[in-house]
Amino acid sequence: MAAESTATTMALPQPQAAKVEIELQANIDAATAFATGEGLEVSIAVIDRARRLEFVNGAAADEPIWGASLVKLFIADNLLHRQRAGEFQLSAQDLNLLDAMIVSSNDTAADELYTRFGGDAMVTEVAQRYRLSSVVPTNQPGFWELTMMSARDVARYYDRFLSEAPTADRDYLLGLLRRTEEVAADGFRQLFGLSAALPGQTLALKQGWMCCPRETSYLHTTGILGLDDRYTVAILSQNPGVFSTAYSTDLLGQVAALLFPPGSLDK
Repeated sequence: MAAESTATTMALPQPQAAKVEIELQANIDAATAFATGEGLEVSIAVIDRARRLEFVNGAAADEPIWGASLVKLFIADNLLHRQRAGEFQLSAQDLNLLDAMIVSSNDTAADELYTRFGGDAMVTEVAQRYRLSSVVPTNQPGFWELTMMSARDVARYYDRFLSEAPTADRDYLLGLLRRTEEVAADGFRQLFGLSAALPGQTLALKQGWMCCPRETSYLHTTGILGLDDRYTVAILSQNPGVFSTAYSTDLLGQVAALLFPPGSLDK
């Protein structure tokens, strides 16, 4: 993957920046170099919502890869959006499934909601509504985990969701993301990456892991962090040649710590 540095100013009003800023581009470059040295391919994108600046690790941030459980964000968003539009009313059972799909990353809950409420069309609707050009549904029906997406578009999804979603829907989904359980429904310990690097911080997280299409393991840590939800972050990784469940959680924690060093955020 290419790793040249880029920082993009976003065309939105610029609130007053904090007095001390994290050196995001330098940190992204250091995190990318570290990961590369360890044989891990990473795609990184961060949006500083206070300064309206977007930072990425070059072309890698725009390379679509399989999102694994990150697509559960889009399933949940689509359901809340369509309910608000009056298309249907989610039952208590449906909401329990939605909660489990996000908080414990329950695949069975995602399977049921994805199958019953429209499948690939749910992903397409969210991609269009939030203008996410890299997000493409799977070409293997039913395999929602093979939805393609880029790190830049995941960071932009969170940013646009915060700005554009109705307040009640935004607060509901954020509440679920802030309740991410330590152990997922499949037994995987999902508090890795950003949560390992930033213990004690208020984080809204969605993680992803998948083994092992194309003899590669996939591990993603993404979310919203900082006071006033200042940063949206996506670190997507793939580990070629690793086709077991020996995911690089420790490495991804080190990548995240280089991006946001301990003490760099207020709670």
